Amino acid sequence: MRRILSLWLPQFPIERLSIDLTRAGAALPYEPDQPFALVETGPKGLRLVAVDEVARACGLVTGERLTDARAKVPHLASAVHDAQADLSALLKLARWAERWSPWVALDPPDGLMLDITGIAHLFRGEKAMLAGIKTCFEGLGLTVIPGLAGTQKAARALARFSPEAPIARQNGEREALKPLPVDALGLDSETCHTLHRLGLKTIGQLYDIPRASLARRFRKTDAGEIVAQLDQALGLAEHPLDPLTSPPVFAVRHVLPEPLISNEGIETIISSLAEALCMRLHDAGQGARHVTCKLYRSDGSRITIPAGLACPSRDPRHIAGLFRYRLDSIDAGFGIDAATLEANEAAPLDLTQSSLAPGNAPPNRLRDGSALAELADRIANRPDGAGLKRLAPVESHIPERAQVSRPIGFAEPDQPDLIGNRPTTGDTPTRPITLLERPESVRVIATVPDGPPVRFTWRRLAHRIVRAQGPERIAPEWWRSATKLNQRPRDYYIVEDEAGRRYWLYREGLYGDPGTPEPQWFIHGLFA
Repeated sequence: MRRILSLWLPQFPIERLSIDLTRAGAALPYEPDQPFALVETGPKGLRLVAVDEVARACGLVTGERLTDARAKVPHLASAVHDAQADLSALLKLARWAERWSPWVALDPPDGLMLDITGIAHLFRGEKAMLAGIKTCFEGLGLTVIPGLAGTQKAARALARFSPEAPIARQNGEREALKPLPVDALGLDSETCHTLHRLGLKTIGQLYDIPRASLARRFRKTDAGEIVAQLDQALGLAEHPLDPLTSPPVFAVRHVLPEPLISNEGIETIISSLAEALCMRLHDAGQGARHVTCKLYRSDGSRITIPAGLACPSRDPRHIAGLFRYRLDSIDAGFGIDAATLEANEAAPLDLTQSSLAPGNAPPNRLRDGSALAELADRIANRPDGAGLKRLAPVESHIPERAQVSRPIGFAEPDQPDLIGNRPTTGDTPTRPITLLERPESVRVIATVPDGPPVRFTWRRLAHRIVRAQGPERIAPEWWRSATKLNQRPRDYYIVEDEAGRRYWLYREGLYGDPGTPEPQWFIHGLFA
């Protein structure tokens, strides 16, 4: 059973403005005991979009016009509402809230949604987790009201309409929502007004009304909206949470009792997280291909440090070492009070026997390629951004299109790693170790129509061929747009000259093919 946590920030626009002005050292636009409201332009002039507690105590509500509000409360202070600044701050807050769960979504304009299924026990239970979240938000100067249930709609309704009983027991949404007003379902104001006129004021009163009766009493669209919202709240209809970022494959987290500032302490935490992450990877038979360390500051901001790996790994020493070079450049601010280490991409990693020697003989890491992969990781993840590249295969028969250059450690899961761990099926064609950037034209003496070359001249040097293998025909890729490189078939030959040097030549075109130019010869690569 899923557990969804709704966090409602009832004073978010005003508190966000106050926090921003305080950090900037600017004066607040109101006195401590003066009623204050944020306004925006509406169809009938300025209207209130947010009011503080003092203004609410004076009888002001959101939605009314500023002129009417000033008539009621002449000493009302106001400022223009910045909706874009609110959204940016809410997004920043959502990323900071990933310290509790990787499944975080926005509930604009003043809320967040977290999927905490299977997570609450890490924070000593649901009640303790909610209390800890409230304490953290209060430390930022934000008022938060939580609501916890098995669905998004139910959690949102409890947070906004039942702050005294914000937690619904598992499978208890029907009972928890029963006394709440129908407005808690998120219906539009006209539909809610119609329900109130019919005496249907609580959600519980809708339970026993047949769906056919709802359709008769309301317009078809209204009935469908009521039924859909009610079913989503009760868990009878799917309403999945759409997180800001894709949840990681594996993740571990650590909450600190006191904020850390020193790099040595942060490095120790990362090493501990790497040990825990690699244990989970080992149990699953996986290795990390891309990891991300997230450090959460006590001021509500977050530091994200990504690192890629050339081949799958679950070596905690190596993974922790990828972040060591970047710790000197981070600003811990007022301290780091939580950290997570995530494996965003993983691939199968089987146990390997690295030595036949008895006892604990050290593995030959140069031979199995792991030392090369770790060296590439250390260079590629340095803060100066060394541009190490790797060749990744592309689905194409044309040799110059069959690979592409990509950064090390950021390959797709089905791509080979740095040391070439790629399964192959069938016979793999022989390819040169050096492929020229562009095929170069050569003069060739060959048997017509399709015999191998006997002699060729390349870069003013003549080569007499003593051995030849081929041809290997590569047909043009007709599904692509015709270009000079793929509009005629190619016949490739592996040839060896008198000095033992081996070359990769091809003939483009066929002799005797009507309507086409004479075939041309090119050199495309060099063997060892």
